[in-house]
Amino acid sequence: MSSIYLFDIASQRNQWLSLRQETITSNIAHANTPGYAARDVQPFEAVLQSEQLAMSTSDPSHVAQSTRPLNDATETSEDSWQVYGSGNSVSIEKELVKAGEINNAFSLSNGVIKAFHRMLLTSAKG
Repeated sequence: MSSIYLFDIASQRNQWLSLRQETITSNIAHANTPGYAARDVQPFEAVLQSEQLAMSTSDPSHVAQSTRPLNDATETSEDSWQVYGSGNSVSIEKELVKAGEINNAFSLSNGVIKAFHRMLLTSAKG
């Protein structure tokens, strides 16, 4: 039987969310520090792409993974937030929006893990 990687991916995502939350709290703590530049972590999708997870098939007649590259998208900069006279680029509003996104992502991740766990328990009971 092969390993189930969903729990590993969910664990990595939760670690990434924790790191992002720590970064945001650091930004908020330095909101009044002159010259402090707001920080953020790289998107989780970049972390996943660096892992090089590949789809596997158990039968030769299954559909193979596409060989088309996934790096066609371009990233746009959305820094329309104000930089203050002290050179500090921390916006409390922006950081609180990010914190809300993290809260929603934690809730979604936990919901997916619980649903998958129930599915495994149901299939094991037969």
